[in-house]
Amino acid sequence: MAFDLRLEDGTKAMDARWRDAEANEKRSRARFAQNAMKPAEVGPEWAKARDLLGDPAAAAAFVSAAMSRFNAPLEAKKTGFAAHIGALNPALRERLEERDLSGSIRVVTTDPVPSGASLLNRTHPLTTTLAEALVEGALDPITLQELGIGRIGAWPTAAVSQKTTVALLRLRMKLTLHGRKERLLLAEEAALVALQNGQIIASGAEAPTLLQAGATHDLDQPARDRFCTNAQAALPALLAGPFAAHARARADELFPKSVLLRSLPL
Repeated sequence: MAFDLRLEDGTKAMDARWRDAEANEKRSRARFAQNAMKPAEVGPEWAKARDLLGDPAAAAAFVSAAMSRFNAPLEAKKTGFAAHIGALNPALRERLEERDLSGSIRVVTTDPVPSGASLLNRTHPLTTTLAEALVEGALDPITLQELGIGRIGAWPTAAVSQKTTVALLRLRMKLTLHGRKERLLLAEEAALVALQNGQIIASGAEAPTLLQAGATHDLDQPARDRFCTNAQAALPALLAGPFAAHARARADELFPKSVLLRSLPL
């Protein structure tokens, strides 16, 4: 005498589900297999992405310059740096405290990250908050009057032998994705270009070196105003000419089948 609890049915159902899951996993691995990827093909794309995003050393250079502008330079330590959040102005300090950064924090630029420190990269709260503050200060100088920064400037430097204009562009590309449903996406990036006589002479990694060139001496206010006024007056022709050509070339490089939407000078 025995009760028929139909346990065999449950076992068979579980075995069937297990075999289905195993078969689905094999199909998934075959569909997304990466053994066909060749390092020689992936490496250049990875290098491009790394150069665009910036490595921790580039983030540290930016944070160091930004903190110095706020009269709170990074303090070099045996391993990494100390960022003194408490020495910043109250408004910026409050924004950082909202991101759980207060007092003095330890940051490093290499792995492995020691205990009590954090990796300083482009997505670190300190980096992003400083970047937001500086952009806001450039667009609306009243918010950070003590910095004296703006959207345009002129200075003499030994890095060039003739008048050179360096422009920060915001490039926008409209992408059309074809599938079951057609979708439109917007891709955006910032780009620095340097021009002489209305022609682009440098872009990519070369343009920032010109922008960072130090001044050999100061300009009189009338001369500075004249240079800035002339540069602003030349913008419409540049937008329709070399800026548009650069944006289209960049779109073709990143997305061969993309369509340029527009480019805006920052």
